[in-house]
Amino acid sequence: MPKKKKINIVVTEKDQKAMQWCLQNDIKVGVLPTKKGLKVEIDERGKKIISPETYSQEDAQKKCWELYLYLYNKYWKL
Repeated sequence: MPKKKKINIVVTEKDQKAMQWCLQNDIKVGVLPTKKGLKVEIDERGKKIISPETYSQEDAQKKCWELYLYLYNKYWKL
């Protein structure tokens, strides 16, 4: 069996702060497995949005961090 490719994603302090803020405000970002790959899901206070695209494991993780940062910047100043 081939070895799994190691995923190396750099997570900054700002990324972690954005994720913490989102979770405290009931905004969650995660991945959903499908037969064709992974889809990214945003659960914003019960309203779920699923990406139309499918991603590889590494791309899905990068997209999740990107979305946490985007949502933090969008809602933090309200």
